Amino acid sequence: MEHYTAPDIEAWKEAGLDFHIENQVAFLILNRPHIKNAVTHPLRNAILKALDEVNINPDIRAAVIHGAGGAFCSGADLSEADHNEIPVPYRRGERHHMAREDGLMFGWFRVIEKMIQNLKPIVTAVDGAAYGFGCNFALAGDIIVAGETARFCEVFVQRGLPLEASGAYLLTRSVSPAIAKEIALFGEPVSAPQALAWGLVNRVVPADQVLVEATKLAEKLANGPTIMIGQIKAQINDALDQNLRQTWKDEVTYLGLGPGSDGAEAMLAFKEKRAPKFTGR
Repeated sequence: MEHYTAPDIEAWKEAGLDFHIENQVAFLILNRPHIKNAVTHPLRNAILKALDEVNINPDIRAAVIHGAGGAFCSGADLSEADHNEIPVPYRRGERHHMAREDGLMFGWFRVIEKMIQNLKPIVTAVDGAAYGFGCNFALAGDIIVAGETARFCEVFVQRGLPLEASGAYLLTRSVSPAIAKEIALFGEPVSAPQALAWGLVNRVVPADQVLVEATKLAEKLANGPTIMIGQIKAQINDALDQNLRQTWKDEVTYLGLGPGSDGAEAMLAFKEKRAPKFTGR
């Protein structure tokens, strides 16, 4: 087993990410309100490390991601853009000389990947602007709570860019291709009520209740069978890329519950006609 290294929370804070744990829920709060929580490279790296902490720390059983100051995230901080990373135009069908297919050069893909593949459930609490990377950062949550004033915008087309930060993947798993194209091709803000009607978010609440509602849902998840929640999350995330037999094989694999696990506790509680007491094992 690898040696566990305690997180450098102070360094993350300096980069613009506040991190704390309460009631087995980790809170990742983007704290650059003066620029609507636009993400710099240091902040992005802090987010990546914090997501790793969520994944491996047994004291964490769910997470909430939120933005301070009335905005979720306005996207990448373009003021620090490295022009050596900006691709030159190329024709469709050509292999780009910078080999950007996996998105690893920018690293935004890795944030989305770590959220989707995380073993713990993640609730995104979205207030105000969620633009560009910020939009997909929000949509990558397992449960998405939006404030009434939240605005989701795949702004990339307005910048002459393709969908980045796994936008095509996330949109087409939330809405129909027709709606996904409307959102992406116009690049216009989607209001919270419209996002709810289209199925982009789970619920809409008053702006001052976003973090309260997200915390309530995260604590409910944290009190559940953590390992099985992670496995169910994986089943759902994988299902759209699998056939029926593959999903069944995953189901059979995940049914392997050993003595002392939350699964065993659930069965015992059912027999004893009481509520189960899950421990996250």
